[in-house]
Amino acid sequence: DATVAERAKVRPELGAALQALCWGSLGVAGVPAGVVKGYLIEWYGARLLFGLAIFAALAVLVPPLGGWLGETRRAAAGRKGVRAMCGEVWSHPTKKVVAASAALVGLYSISLGVLQLTVGRSHSQLVDSLTLGGNFGLTTLLYLLLRRVDDCLARAAVFTFLSGVLQPYSSVLFEWAHAPAADSADLRCRSAAACAALDAAVANGTAPPPPDGSLPCGWAAAQQLPCLSPIVYTWVGVVSSATLAGGTALYATYFQTWSYRSILATSQAALFLINLLDNVFVARLNLRFGVSDVAFIFGDEVLVGVLSRLQAMPFLIYAAKLCPPSVEASMFALFMGLSNFGSAAGQYVGSALLRFFGGVEAPAFERLGAYVFT
Repeated sequence: DATVAERAKVRPELGAALQALCWGSLGVAGVPAGVVKGYLIEWYGARLLFGLAIFAALAVLVPPLGGWLGETRRAAAGRKGVRAMCGEVWSHPTKKVVAASAALVGLYSISLGVLQLTVGRSHSQLVDSLTLGGNFGLTTLLYLLLRRVDDCLARAAVFTFLSGVLQPYSSVLFEWAHAPAADSADLRCRSAAACAALDAAVANGTAPPPPDGSLPCGWAAAQQLPCLSPIVYTWVGVVSSATLAGGTALYATYFQTWSYRSILATSQAALFLINLLDNVFVARLNLRFGVSDVAFIFGDEVLVGVLSRLQAMPFLIYAAKLCPPSVEASMFALFMGLSNFGSAAGQYVGSALLRFFGGVEAPAFERLGAYVFT
C-alpha cells in the first residue's frame, strides 16, 4: 500500500489503475483460496488454516529480500544515526505531525485492547462508555493534529476512522446461521454433551423434538435456524473474492469519472438499504417468498461486495493523492491503519450493543431481531 502511494505521486494519472491492479489481483487470487478453505475447515477444523496462514504471511518478506522495491539499505550508523533520524523527523513540521498521529493511534488502540481484555467482562458498562468516549476523543485529536498539515487531509482521516466505528459489527449473525465444522462445540446440538442435554429437554417436554436426531443441525432446524454448512460459506467466500475483483474492474471501467463525493454518498446509501435485508433474513421472510437461505446469502454477498468495493476504491485513490510529499508511505500506512482500526473499534461497539440488548446469545437468540435492526 505504501509503495503504491509513492508510485501514485510519480505517476498520478495511473493512481486508479495501480489500485485496481492490486485489489483486482487480491480478488482473483482469493477465488481458488476460497474454494479450498471451507473444505479444509470441514475436514480438519480451523487450526490447520491458522497454521497455514502463518506461513502465508511470510510472503511479505519476498519483495524486500528480492530487491523488488528498488530501495537501498541505509548504512549502519549506530545510536547516533538513530538519534539523527529521529531528530530529522521531529524537526520537520509535516513528518512530526504524521509521527505524532501514528503514535496517538497506536497507543489508543493498544490501551483499548488491554482495557477490553482485562476488565471488559467485569466492568462492561464502564468499558463501553470509555470506548465510545475514547473513539470520538481520538477523532477530535486526530483532526486537530492533521489540520496543521492540511484541512482536507484531516477530514479524510477522520472520515476513514468513523466510517468503521459508526458501523457496529459482531459475529452473532454468523453464529446464528452457521452449521458445525469438524472441531466445533456448540450449544445447538453440535457436541455430545449438548445433544444429550437437548435429548433430556425433549424427553421432559421443555424443548421441541428435532426433525432428525441424527443430523447435527436437527435441533437448529427445529428452531427454523438456517444452519448453513461450512461448504456454503466456502462458496460465499469465493463469491466475495470474485466481487472484489469485479467491483474493482467496474470502478476502473465506469466510475472513475464520478466525483469522490458522489460515489461515496451513492454507495453508502445503497449499502444502508442492502444491509436492511439482514432483517429479512433473521425474520425468515425470505422463506415466505420462496427464496432459500443459500440463494439469499449469495445474493446479499454479491450486492454488498460490489458496493463495498465501489465505496473503497475512491478512498484508496484519494488517500494516496492526499499524502504529503516525503511522508507518502507513512501517511498512507496511517490511513490504512485508521481504516482497519476503525473496523475493530466497530466490533467493540457491536459488543457493547450485544451487552445492552441481552438475550442475543446461543442457542435461543431471543432478541436477535432487535439487535440486527439497530
